[in-house]
Amino acid sequence: MTILIGIKIIIFLVSACVAGWLCFSLAAGFVLYCSSFTTDRAGFQTKGLGKAESRSPMYAHTKEPRIMEPIEQGKERWGKRRAEGSFDVLSLRSRDGLLLSGYYWAADLAEPFSGVNTVLLAHGMMDSAAGLGYLAEEYHALGWNVLSVDLRSHGDSEGTKRTMGVREGEDIGLWISLLETQYKAERIFLHGISMGAAAVLLFAGQSREVSPAIRGIIADSVFAKHMDVFTRLVELAVGNRFVATSVAFGASLASFFFTGVAFGKMSPARAVARIPQPILFIHGQKDTLVPIGMMREMFSSLLKPGSETVVIPEAPHIGPYFFARSLYMQKIVEFSRRNA
Repeated sequence: MTILIGIKIIIFLVSACVAGWLCFSLAAGFVLYCSSFTTDRAGFQTKGLGKAESRSPMYAHTKEPRIMEPIEQGKERWGKRRAEGSFDVLSLRSRDGLLLSGYYWAADLAEPFSGVNTVLLAHGMMDSAAGLGYLAEEYHALGWNVLSVDLRSHGDSEGTKRTMGVREGEDIGLWISLLETQYKAERIFLHGISMGAAAVLLFAGQSREVSPAIRGIIADSVFAKHMDVFTRLVELAVGNRFVATSVAFGASLASFFFTGVAFGKMSPARAVARIPQPILFIHGQKDTLVPIGMMREMFSSLLKPGSETVVIPEAPHIGPYFFARSLYMQKIVEFSRRNA
């Protein structure tokens, strides 16, 4: 009888520990999910979490003047061009009813071969089409048509939740259809930065019928598996791997509850081997948010001939263009010619 009571006590204690762990994981994961993946970030951003993020080397790129100053300057020029009517301001409805915004900048047809290529630009987390104004200028100077889009819950597009490329990738397919029908685009390249790169890769890898007009994909600073990035970020903030894994589990459940997309689906690494187009991976050697090993992991997949990796020394996350502008654009031009 004494043994039986002891067993019951042990079972009760284990159950209580599991229940406590689950409650903690769900509560902490919910807060982190809302502070990172929704438009109500400020409402759920605790003081401690904000300080931890500000100290984290994984956010070093947001304090780098060589990155942030050109981005802000590009935004200003983009705003002026928009006010002057340089772009076609576009909109479409996502499959789940969100009104999405995009901006089409037609090539200057005065130059030979202008307008042959079209690029679709997809920005990163907490950015917008305007934030890629510098890149739109580079492509336009090459004689390309440019479509820069506000991903859902960013810029002028509707939405309150982010799925790190999954639902955003589904929206990319709609923009491509618009390019083909409205602008008769026949040679399209997809260029994404960070989360935007995940979106274009997930679109290309999960679509049953990828348009033959898509000739190649440029993926800058893209993660392989978002669960790994998120867990590392939390571990760096709290200093404990088990706690970080538990919180990531809770955040993944919160994501599935609100969007139907768990962190496991936010995985370009699972998509790249199925992509029929060549991929140009560009990554910063000193990217601490998305370690360079993630890019190498994806490049080891069975990619189409014509794919390539470019590593920029000293560059942090989203920094390759700003740390090696000439090389960056040279590699894109070579990639586009190689995959004509």
